[in-house]
Amino acid sequence: MDEMIVGVNLFAICLALALLEVHIEGPHGWAVKLPTWRIDRPWIRKLTNGKPITGYHVYVNLVILGFLHYPLLLSKWTFVGELRVLSQYLLVAVWWDFLWFVTNPHFGLRRFKSRNIWWHKQWIFGVPMDYPMGMICSAALWLYADWAKPGPGTSIAIWFKLVGMIVGLTAVTALVCEVLKKYRRPRFPE
Repeated sequence: MDEMIVGVNLFAICLALALLEVHIEGPHGWAVKLPTWRIDRPWIRKLTNGKPITGYHVYVNLVILGFLHYPLLLSKWTFVGELRVLSQYLLVAVWWDFLWFVTNPHFGLRRFKSRNIWWHKQWIFGVPMDYPMGMICSAALWLYADWAKPGPGTSIAIWFKLVGMIVGLTAVTALVCEVLKKYRRPRFPE
């Protein structure tokens, strides 16, 4: 597996999802203005770090999981392969969400703060708690796959290369978006 190609592909998935979601939601995050079902109970919010569950998010995540599983389904399914897919899914979930803010003309990095984002309740080190938790769980699944796979060595370095590719491409995207903001006004209706 060429980590560079996989890293670029995962980033492309994140960016495409973020751009699509920006066009669907505009300035209104967490599907707040979408005609979708919601489950919003206190016990749900405890499980989801303060967010209601929406039909929109359930279905889009099922689509993502389906696409990420496709290569695994073409080859022989393995437990290790499943762990890798789930690890990559968590990377996509974190970076897709962050790229939504980066690429959204109503947010950007300047407005990426807890006071502007009601659906992320808990923050740590300037980012929603979901981000470090997602990254830790992704790395843990990757390491567990190494442990479950017979043979010597670990491939956690591959996970770090994937993350490095995604982080680097996200930084370039953020720079491009900031430059474009100076020349374009948001075209979304308020």
